[in-house]
Amino acid sequence: MSRQTPTTALALDDAGLLQADGTALKLPPKERAVLRLLLARAPGVVRKDEFAAQAWAGREMSDESLARCISRVRQLLQPRGVQVEAVYGLGYRLVDQAAPVPAAPSAQALDSHAHARQLMQQRTPAAMGLAIELLRDLVRESPSFGPARVALGDALAIAVGWGHLATPAAVAEGLAALDGLDAGLPGLHAVRGALLDMAWRFDEARRSFELALAADPDGTDTLLGFARHLLYTDDAAGAVARLRRVRELAPHALHVRMTLTRALVQGGHGAEAVAEAQATVRDNPGQLLTLAFSLAIQSMVAPQPELEAAALRLTQGLDTPPFVWTVASFVLSRLGRREATLDIVDTALLCSRTTAGEAALYAAPLAALGEHDRAAALLRAAVDERCGMMAMVLRDPAHAHWLPQHPAGRALLHDVFGEASLA
Repeated sequence: MSRQTPTTALALDDAGLLQADGTALKLPPKERAVLRLLLARAPGVVRKDEFAAQAWAGREMSDESLARCISRVRQLLQPRGVQVEAVYGLGYRLVDQAAPVPAAPSAQALDSHAHARQLMQQRTPAAMGLAIELLRDLVRESPSFGPARVALGDALAIAVGWGHLATPAAVAEGLAALDGLDAGLPGLHAVRGALLDMAWRFDEARRSFELALAADPDGTDTLLGFARHLLYTDDAAGAVARLRRVRELAPHALHVRMTLTRALVQGGHGAEAVAEAQATVRDNPGQLLTLAFSLAIQSMVAPQPELEAAALRLTQGLDTPPFVWTVASFVLSRLGRREATLDIVDTALLCSRTTAGEAALYAAPLAALGEHDRAAALLRAAVDERCGMMAMVLRDPAHAHWLPQHPAGRALLHDVFGEASLA
């Protein structure tokens, strides 16, 4: 006597063995245990803690190992007309592929999605935080609305890249949001690649971007994400080529222009980088972010005494954001103003709630003063917390001259980028 599941011809016999059309299935132990749980609960949801307790027998189970196991089970079930669906924030369940098509998202859901996307363009902590909460609510209310799940993964990757969120939890949440979506959904592969980059899983990220480019070779978000990947993997020339194309497609996108400017410096095109940064300021008048960014680029490429007054003026507002102090200290350090630089750095690190990622940005001014050991210690603290933004920070041209020569710097490069970074 066997117990037939409501969703498939798969069955559990009296001995608890899995069968398909009366034939026993040969599976590795974990996959067999995972499928048994899914079958026993179908069409209900199996929570991740249940997989850990039963399929992993209480041993540590990472999100990645569960995802690999689910992927192998999916390969087995798909030819039989059954899929394993990820239920955001809960776990997984079995569903018939012949089940009714979910209803189209409501007008309110579409509006929330559009608003979240607009907030994401601002890149500020407040805007990103609100966008993520909007998208989390939207995904909970409309789990079949794929574009919202892609947008949530994108928002989490951006927030990690800017140091707004702790990396491991945010990356796990983002990958879970993408799990089970149609492979042809626009933006899916590029967002997965961005999340994997933040987890320093660069080989996997590269494969995701290759899939994204094959599907949409001229997509601005795809090209931008891939260009960042190339910067992380030390291919500045390749990044510049892609970013020039993105610049043509989206000439007014602020984050595109800033990434291009950064890539130009990393690729050795300092004068062009300064010109692009200054043009971005002219095209976005009054924006503190672009002013600070331009000063940092000019100080990196060709420091001039007049930059000091401009940097200090940025710090005179009533509520000066942290990035302004980072830029001001870097400008001063490049001009040789040691005491003034250390005043800012020490104050920021000792008298504020600076996170490890934010503190790592002060490694650049310290390195400019020759304080390499102290700079390395700040970078090490952020790497140990696995801050995703460190993939970009360690590729900062401000660190190119000393990190590969310093024992602690070489260890940092190895920990984030692997053996290839030391070749």
